[in-house]
Amino acid sequence: MRIAVVGGGAAGMTAAYLLDKAHDITVFEKEPILGGNIRTLNKNVHCDSLDSRITLDNGVVEFQRDYFPNFHKLMHKLQVPLEDTPISSELFLPDGHYYKSTGAIRYGCTTKQERIFESFKLASTLIPYLYFLAKMTFASPDSLRHRPVSDYLGNSISGRWLKMLLMYAYSMPYKKIDDFPAEIAIPLLAHSGMHTKWERIVGGVYSYIEMILMQFSGSIHCNANITRVNRDSAGVQIKLANGEQHHFDKIIFATTPDQVLALLTDPSENEIKRFKDWKLNEIDTVIHTDTSIYKHFGVTYFSEFDVFQNDDKGNCGYNAYLDRLCGLDTEDDINYCLSYNMEQRIDPEKILNRQHHRSPSYNVEAIRYRQEILHTNGANNTYHAGAYLFEGLHEGAITSGFAVAELLGGLQW
Repeated sequence: MRIAVVGGGAAGMTAAYLLDKAHDITVFEKEPILGGNIRTLNKNVHCDSLDSRITLDNGVVEFQRDYFPNFHKLMHKLQVPLEDTPISSELFLPDGHYYKSTGAIRYGCTTKQERIFESFKLASTLIPYLYFLAKMTFASPDSLRHRPVSDYLGNSISGRWLKMLLMYAYSMPYKKIDDFPAEIAIPLLAHSGMHTKWERIVGGVYSYIEMILMQFSGSIHCNANITRVNRDSAGVQIKLANGEQHHFDKIIFATTPDQVLALLTDPSENEIKRFKDWKLNEIDTVIHTDTSIYKHFGVTYFSEFDVFQNDDKGNCGYNAYLDRLCGLDTEDDINYCLSYNMEQRIDPEKILNRQHHRSPSYNVEAIRYRQEILHTNGANNTYHAGAYLFEGLHEGAITSGFAVAELLGGLQW
């Protein structure tokens, strides 16, 4: 069969790779590069201000070791090397107070006295956190559906910390996190505790897309501006802005869900119902070398999940220390960081790269019909893939690619 994959991010490229040996695959990507929110400097992103020997990720960075089974299955198949990486977190408040996670205490405290002091501070936040964990132990998946995360996380120190970690994971403004779907958030938080193990892709995240491309025999069109998608019993017709028209037997939408209705000229009533509440979330992230953002707190250890409450009005951001995450020499005088919503504190002269990201805006109404989308995959020669159909992270994107490939008789192992 001739199959069109619309979207060259993790979901689209996984599906394309798995289907490539069985079908004639064509990938259409509207951006000039592949990878979606995978942005690896000196690989799929050119960066004049960075030493060409260094690869840094300004997008997807790290992966859970024990809870990403399909991610690991794909990396093993592609022979992509992974490496354990220490992960810790710190919470910084606008009044100058801060809290270190157990990992930050373990890795970042240099004296016994400092470890005791920071542990004592952390202990004061644990009662609401332990209550949350106990409550979630008895929560069934059904009980989480159609409920926002604010039903489970309050405004305590630990509650704000957890909500800011969701802000980090999904790159959504903190002010929108209270409406984030509990059925996605709670399992993630339950699997991201103090003992969670993390890994990085050696050489940068785009390395696995490179491995896919080395084995891929289909066609890829970047800068592809699709203006119309028509479907009928004979198949699918795609029209591009340059006037080209292409016919396919099937189409896989591996885009953010807000784009589906905009591309379809003939959406059904059920498709309108399933996709109408999805909105686009757009954010900017920067790679920089300005660690002066920590000076106000007197902190010299930088974590991978550092979250900042910038003011009392819900203005929050994050700063991820990249040296360990990207396998760099941590003894170097230069400290590389990835930040969101922190530019007001960063010296513009120390910004190396800026990236604009598009992702789904998650809320209770938007995800209401996810199961219907999965259960009707294949109707009208149309399939859907994307992280939003599962837990919203990289594992979800790859899992969705696996699911579509299985329906279309793709690669098995």
